[in-house]
Amino acid sequence: GEGAESDAVGDDEDGGGAPMSAAAMLGQSMSGLARPLRTRVMQVVSSLATRGGGPSDPAAAMRLGGGPGDDGDRDDDDGGDSSLDRLAAIFSICGLLRFYGSAVTKALDKLGGGSDGEEENPLRSTCDACLSDAAEAYAASLRAYGAVLSSSSPASPGGESGADLASRAIIRVAEGRSASPGFAEDLPGGGDGDDAASRLLSLPFLVGTMLDAASACPPSGPDDAAALRSALQVAARCGLGPDDVGRYASAVDGMGESSLEALASSEARSVLSSTGLGGVTSAYRDWSSSAAGGPMAGHPGLSRGELEAATRAFYSSLFSPPVPTFEGVISDPAMRRTARTRTARRVAGAYRELYGAATGERGGYGPDLSFLGHDPDQVDTLLSL
Repeated sequence: GEGAESDAVGDDEDGGGAPMSAAAMLGQSMSGLARPLRTRVMQVVSSLATRGGGPSDPAAAMRLGGGPGDDGDRDDDDGGDSSLDRLAAIFSICGLLRFYGSAVTKALDKLGGGSDGEEENPLRSTCDACLSDAAEAYAASLRAYGAVLSSSSPASPGGESGADLASRAIIRVAEGRSASPGFAEDLPGGGDGDDAASRLLSLPFLVGTMLDAASACPPSGPDDAAALRSALQVAARCGLGPDDVGRYASAVDGMGESSLEALASSEARSVLSSTGLGGVTSAYRDWSSSAAGGPMAGHPGLSRGELEAATRAFYSSLFSPPVPTFEGVISDPAMRRTARTRTARRVAGAYRELYGAATGERGGYGPDLSFLGHDPDQVDTLLSL
């Protein structure tokens, strides 16, 4: 009797009641991995999120036995390329964490470990916590990347503007997202979710942040909008929704229109100056905005002799209009034609104003206006050739 009683006591001491579930056994076996994994992941993410550089292969960097060279102890020599490399690497780590978390969830579901009352699996908890921290680091790095774009301007015709760099970031991250198993639609929680990490890792957050940054950069020309449109097309292929594509495309079109107008206005002033009308158009603006109310011919810079000399020089230029072709400035042929047309119209419009004022009641040039040899419609036609 004493032996049997002793055996019963031993069974109770060994926890011989309910046996440990498969999910609990899996959790216990993974508990020793969870803490060092989180330490290592956050070490790599923190290194990538700083200017200290980082590995091009985030999976290699996350090896628990990696050496000093794997965790970002390298110098950063590559400027913007390295910044984009690090940004893409952080995003790639986020994708891996989503995939690993999904894999653990699938395994637990098969073992029946996802029901209420079960203790949370430590590896899944670690993946979720690391994903949250890594997504925050990615968002901060993306904003920091955008903040420095305003200092980027093409130093040469082949240089990159802020919009070019923003476009590269959209394309790089969007294509990385499309290739990552962590964003597959068939994963539990795959694609875009409503949680904070999913919102930060979404394509709308990426595109919106980069477009905001690009719009704050000094415009370098209409090609900025063309680069951003190309990036939007890539983002659309990688899963950006139609509503978001339409909204962002409208914003890019607005940026392109503003840039095109600014370029046409600047070039029109150059054409007026080179053809002899620069001085009289400037004097005309002063006269038309003054409250003196005197005749145009009496205003400094608008005497009959000065206006006649200016229009003579201008007429001689119409045989070979100096309106630029924008070759080497705008890459898209259709946009080049639009810029040229708008520039010509601005020049013709300036002449039309001068002609109308000079021949009007306040002109003061007398009945003989033969020095105004071309009417505005003729000038418009000659400039549009």
